[in-house]
Amino acid sequence: MEDMSVFKSYLRRLLQDLKDLKEALKNKEYEKASEMTDKLIEDTQKGIEDN
Repeated sequence: MEDMSVFKSYLRRLLQDLKDLKEALKNKEYEKASEMTDKLIEDTQKGIEDN
């Protein structure tokens, strides 16, 4: 059950990050969007490697 709470917390953070990324793209902040994408990839890779 605790795993589900951790996963939902991760999903909430991911959702907010994706909304922020969409906003950056909408505002044509391409460098910021690229940095945000790199961070999402890095965080996801770390999460996979931790398991």
